[in-house]
Amino acid sequence: MITDVLRAADRGEVTLLCMLDLSCAFDTVDHGILVDRLWCAFGDQGVAISWIESFLQDRTQSVHIANQQLSTMKLVCGVPQGSVLGPILFLVYCADVMAIAH
Repeated sequence: MITDVLRAADRGEVTLLCMLDLSCAFDTVDHGILVDRLWCAFGDQGVAISWIESFLQDRTQSVHIANQQLSTMKLVCGVPQGSVLGPILFLVYCADVMAIAH
């Protein structure tokens, strides 16, 4: 990429680089929006979507310092990382981005 940019600059061409940081993307998935998109995309699949919804509900995050739990918060956003479903659910959540952009 750097070589292409430098060559374009040598030719006097304008170069534009757009970068997208997805490092915290899994943490920003809104559970309500994700479940709505699943219902819209797959219709009434009954048990499967209900199972995914229960997979996302009632998750908590806590802070521990020196074996002492300081606080616990209920999570309303984010898909579990390290699970097989995490990347799939993120892709379903982001699938409409190109439709919105057009």
